[in-house]
Amino acid sequence: MGTITFEGVSKIYGGQREVRALDDISLTIGEGEFVALLGPSGCGKSTLLNVLAGFEKVTKGELLFDGTTISKPGPDRGVVFQEAALFPWLTVWQNVIFGPQVQGMARPEYEPRARQLLDLVGLTSFADALPVQLSGGMRQRVGIARVLVMNPRALLMDEPFGALDAQTRLSMQQLLLDVWQKLNTTVLFVTHDIDEAILLSDRICVMSARPGRIIKTIPIELARPRSIASLTSPEFIAYKAEIMADIRITDHH
Repeated sequence: MGTITFEGVSKIYGGQREVRALDDISLTIGEGEFVALLGPSGCGKSTLLNVLAGFEKVTKGELLFDGTTISKPGPDRGVVFQEAALFPWLTVWQNVIFGPQVQGMARPEYEPRARQLLDLVGLTSFADALPVQLSGGMRQRVGIARVLVMNPRALLMDEPFGALDAQTRLSMQQLLLDVWQKLNTTVLFVTHDIDEAILLSDRICVMSARPGRIIKTIPIELARPRSIASLTSPEFIAYKAEIMADIRITDHH
């Protein structure tokens, strides 16, 4: 499971001047699919993620997760932000198991999964470290493990690698590919980095400047498993040229 359906979704912020953040978005994301939302800053990418997470309500249209209307946040949709929201006073291990503990899960239920995820994100040897002792990339890995331990049916990622330096960002992209290929969770990934979108996703939805509309959907048919070595392939470069042309067109509208 993990199917996401937007049917004519609009989001308008009221106030003195009405702001239409999203305009008539219709999109279906299939189970286990990795979809990237690509668009300029301020185009409504994060708003789209927020309504999907249940943090905000849609103004118009229907938003369904596995056929049920989304009305509030839930552990079935895990959210990873640009900054890993870790508790500074808890160790890496305590941060990862915080969610299941709060949900009242029994230790034998969550512990093996938490250990597997720490291993998957390469942080087993840092289980007892505090967040302050970790680099930005490592903190973000803890953030990802912390969300995945809840076994969400969908992973919503809002520019999760945006604050990292180029080298760390590449290693995090590779890590995400490896983790996703093992867990096969549905992913909606917000970014304005074209390379990142092509490398990671099955499909890229290009958004216009505000009000946010999906102006083009591009299937990315690069073979999997992928790695950062794919970035230099002729197919990759062709996709990049196509998307850059699309984005130039949207800038002139």
